[in-house]
Amino acid sequence: MVTNTDTYNKRMSRSKPAGPASPAAIRQIPIDLIRPGSQQARQHFKPEALAELARSIRESGVIQPVVLRTRVWGYELLAGERRWRAAQLAELHEIPAIVRDDLSDTEAFVVGLIENLQRESLTPMEAASGLKRLGEVFEMTHEQIGERIGKSREYVSNYLRLLNLAPTVQALVNEGHVMLGHAKVLAGVPIDEQIRWADEVIRMKLTVRQLERRVSASRDRKIVFTPGKPGDWQRLERELSDHLACPVTVQADASGKGELRVKFHSLDELDGVLARIGYVAR
Repeated sequence: MVTNTDTYNKRMSRSKPAGPASPAAIRQIPIDLIRPGSQQARQHFKPEALAELARSIRESGVIQPVVLRTRVWGYELLAGERRWRAAQLAELHEIPAIVRDDLSDTEAFVVGLIENLQRESLTPMEAASGLKRLGEVFEMTHEQIGERIGKSREYVSNYLRLLNLAPTVQALVNEGHVMLGHAKVLAGVPIDEQIRWADEVIRMKLTVRQLERRVSASRDRKIVFTPGKPGDWQRLERELSDHLACPVTVQADASGKGELRVKFHSLDELDGVLARIGYVAR
């Protein structure tokens, strides 16, 4: 029979980024010897959710062990901070734990991040920051990050785009006032316009599609053509802008040399431009 403990040990072993991992035994560790790790990705815990988990723990105990590292002052918590906090509320004196002293600082961070992502227990901005750090530490592409955490490249890219949001908008996303779909659109808007658009999303209860249409219409109105350009050049810019759904400028000197510039505001918009010109990625 496969127990929860067996499944957990196998998953944690797969999550380890490097080096051999010996089988980890579950131990009962005094709660007051445990402290949260300094590299924890998760920072926000809803009091009502903790209280609910504490009630469950009083009835059934802690089902999944937390993950720790030994320190001179006790144990550093790598994964399972929500369970540890709820266990304190439930007035437990000990908590089941797996001690992973084989992990480096970087590996410990990855283990905690992967567990939180698998449990979907991070806020959107916590997930974005954690993925960014994972990519920076290991110099990974979005696709490689996705492979490491068991998610798609699109999942990683969409979260990392949230880091382009203004701090006020990031807070609205974390608090659930602005949904991820809206945030993905807002991340492609100039930062000085994001708060206004976020306010419209909340005040008018816009769907993602409605927000996309409004943002697109606003950009079309802002297309400005260079004064003094010959009419045929302005007409070409206008037609290209309509065709590509993005602002287009054309510059050329007397000899006919010049450049055609297409401005896009997000990777999704770039994908649309590439599709319109018939580009297919190989």
